[in-house]
Amino acid sequence: AINFLGLVHPAYVDMIKARARERLSGGQAPQQYEFKIVRKDGEDRWVLMTAGITTYEGKPAVIGTLIDITARKQAEGEREQLYLQLQEALQSLKESEARFRILTETTAAGIFIHRGGRFIYANPAVSRITGYTNDEFLSLDFWAVVHPDYRELVRERARGRLQGEQLPSEYEVKIIIKNGQERWGNLTAGVIEYEGQPAIIVTLFDITDRKRTEEEKVKLYEERITEEKRHVMEKEKILMDLHDGIGGITTNISILSELAQKTSDIESVKKTLSTISRLSREGISEIRSFMHSLDTKELNWRTLSTEMRSQGTTMLGPHGIAFALEALVEDVQEQPGSLLWVNLFKIYKEALTNIIKHAKAGSVVVTLDIAGDGLVLAVHDDGIGWEATRGSGRGLSNMRRRAEEVGGRLTTLSSGSGTLVRLKIPIPIKYPSSGMAL
Repeated sequence: AINFLGLVHPAYVDMIKARARERLSGGQAPQQYEFKIVRKDGEDRWVLMTAGITTYEGKPAVIGTLIDITARKQAEGEREQLYLQLQEALQSLKESEARFRILTETTAAGIFIHRGGRFIYANPAVSRITGYTNDEFLSLDFWAVVHPDYRELVRERARGRLQGEQLPSEYEVKIIIKNGQERWGNLTAGVIEYEGQPAIIVTLFDITDRKRTEEEKVKLYEERITEEKRHVMEKEKILMDLHDGIGGITTNISILSELAQKTSDIESVKKTLSTISRLSREGISEIRSFMHSLDTKELNWRTLSTEMRSQGTTMLGPHGIAFALEALVEDVQEQPGSLLWVNLFKIYKEALTNIIKHAKAGSVVVTLDIAGDGLVLAVHDDGIGWEATRGSGRGLSNMRRRAEEVGGRLTTLSSGSGTLVRLKIPIPIKYPSSGMAL
């Protein structure tokens, strides 16, 4: 109910506006950035925003994920203050060695000094972070604690720092603690004179929990973008089906109505009206199917089996064809999406339509088996077999195409004793062109 910019701290409003405009115009605005917001109670908070472009209600829009990083910012400030305090203490190390040791041995940050990769000092916090005792730690080579992926980087920076090069004082690396576990560490490094010779002093903070939280946030953001794309794709395909299905039916009804008005032959008019009535029922069935597919609260496997049972009875009953449906639905976490619902019903109805038109069947048995690894739909009739009929080729081709659209496979087995149509779809359902779960 409020404007987003109303939350943004005045010092950052112009930046947010400029980046939103750049992003919406197709520019290369940064994906992540930090700024302050003002809460309802007037308190300033730091946030990390991850922004991207999506489509909302048919128009481009900016989608953003906000992560409260106030605690991290405060921690960074405290870390910077601690490092400055250390620098001040080390400037007069000879005169205030006691002050240096009190400071290092009472802080929660790991502090150690190394020269040429050999540890020559470590405070108690290093043991808490790495799991090594102080004696064990001082007997190690520094590079043994650093993860192999970062060893060359740390070596180069230590060498360059001792040679007076201007290098970043702070960076993040992986370390390996005593039990073999990998952890993330934030290192702040500088050069001091220790026992009369240059050495590297390092402040170490364990930031593993923060890194994992950030990774989870990024994963959540990516999942939300993927979900948004999935909804857009489903909407487009459903609208296309709506146009082809309902649009085709209403066009046929319109043409037939005009023909009935132009003829005086009562029998022709009755026949045309009968066709219009049938098309109207098909249209109502199509609309009902679409409405169910769009009502996400109704999209579950048991509702699906109930609708399929109702559809079979409605279609086959008037033709005197006995019908039975057996559904075996296990507890499956993934529920049917809109795209699966529409395509499954299209395949199912096409199979029943072929039976009515071509099979001369007396009965139809349908089994629907839904388990954790997939869905299997089998439609079996006792008719003459499709090989002895004509006209079902295009319908069968459409059924196979729809099966492929939801990552499934459709097979048929036809003989003089009837036809078996079998559809198998893996769960979770994958859309082949994108790999997107449906």
